[in-house]
Amino acid sequence: MVTAIVIPILIFYFYWITKKELAKQKQNWQTLEDIKHEARVEGSITNISIVKKRFYHQYYIMVTTLQIQNQTQIYTVIRKQPLTDSWEPMPLNQGDHIVVYGHWEEDFFVAGNIKKITQ
Repeated sequence: MVTAIVIPILIFYFYWITKKELAKQKQNWQTLEDIKHEARVEGSITNISIVKKRFYHQYYIMVTTLQIQNQTQIYTVIRKQPLTDSWEPMPLNQGDHIVVYGHWEEDFFVAGNIKKITQ
């Protein structure tokens, strides 16, 4: 008799926890591009790489890694975007001069906004 009551309660409890976690991860996935613009990096693109990564279960992200060189050093810039049906790669090529707004995380720069400068 006790198992007939306890087991459905446990199943419902774990279902509720799972739904809450899924909603939280979906919110994190949707706000992935909301980056604080605390710093700025400027330079020419020397290398571009785009990789698809799993964020959470059925949610994927596209991680664009740029190597940017200016007069003094080379920076690694990472931009993470949620993969949706409307996602398109950024129209950037090697040699383009860009300005990137974002913030620093350890040894790389997290991009929030990328602007191409025409020369």
